[in-house]
Amino acid sequence: MRWIVFLYLLIGVLLLIVGFFGSGECPNKNAKIDNDIVFVLTWPVSFYGHVINGPMTPTGWVHAQACEGGLDTKKDAPR
Repeated sequence: MRWIVFLYLLIGVLLLIVGFFGSGECPNKNAKIDNDIVFVLTWPVSFYGHVINGPMTPTGWVHAQACEGGLDTKKDAPR
């Protein structure tokens, strides 16, 4: 059970690292630690909402989290 939790958190951290270093130029790095912690803990829900059901690509999704100030859930919510 610990390995599942470890793997889950490791995937979230790796997604952040890919966002910072593997998704292109990053002039406005997300420095909000609490935003990154929430992303690591909820990445599957965010992936489903923004990529599978939403308009974002996987690369754009991690880039938005790491380099554009984080994912804005209010902006993507239906009005």
